[in-house]
Formats: sequence, structure tokens, C-alpha cells
Amino acid sequence: MEGRKGEFEKLAGSANEQGHMERLHRQRHPVPDFKALHEAHQASLACRKEHLVAIVPGPPIMLSTEIRAREREKFDQMMRMKEEEIERAKEERRRQRDAEEEREIKELRKRAIPKANEVPEWYADMPKKGGSVGGSG
Repeated sequence: MEGRKGEFEKLAGSANEQGHMERLHRQRHPVPDFKALHEAHQASLACRKEHLVAIVPGPPIMLSTEIRAREREKFDQMMRMKEEEIERAKEERRRQRDAEEEREIKELRKRAIPKANEVPEWYADMPKKGGSVGGSG
């Protein structure tokens, strides 16, 4: 490393050699001609464009998501119908149970409330106990 530094200082020290270094530097890295490069690139693109073939679209693509969405909608509709049927059956059972409970309550009330029985017709002809009302002594 030290040897290279020394060589560099020797080269940099002489003015004659500096001019030589600049010439070497210029020869190694010429400035690119961007305008010519751009024109060459455009020409190659134009050549490529001539060989391009238009792609014609085929039949419309049927995505499985659309089919799946339709199937899911049918499934959801069937589930709603089943749920409504189950709900109707539950409501009907509830109404029947309420009606049965009401009948049982009426029957229990009939049995629980004592009612006066009608006096039978034959009872009117029966003799009265205890004699007359104005009674004698």
C-alpha cells in the first residue's frame, strides 16, 4: 500500500506526467453519445413493434366465484326456508301447549269451585222434619 502511495505521489508530482494521466483517463472512459444511443434504442423498438401480433381475446372467462356465489345464494335461501318452517312449527307447538294449559286450567277451576246443586223434584214431596212451624208446647 505504501509503495502505491509513493508511485502516486511521483506521478502527481510531475506536470508532464499529469497530462499523460489525463489523456489515459480520457481514453479509458470516453463520454457516451447519448443521442446516438437513444436513436439506436428507438430503432430497435420500432423493429420489435413490427413483429408484434395482436392477441384476440377468447371466450369470456367464467370465474368460479360467480358460480359459488349463486350456489351460496340458493343454499342461504333454503336455510331461510327451513328456519322459517322450524319457527312456524315451534309457534304452532307453543299455541297448542297454551291452548292445552288453558283447557286444564278451566277444568281445574270447574272442579275447585263448589256449586250449589239444584234441588231434585222428588225432594219437594218429602215430609219436613220437626213438626209445624207455629208449634205447640
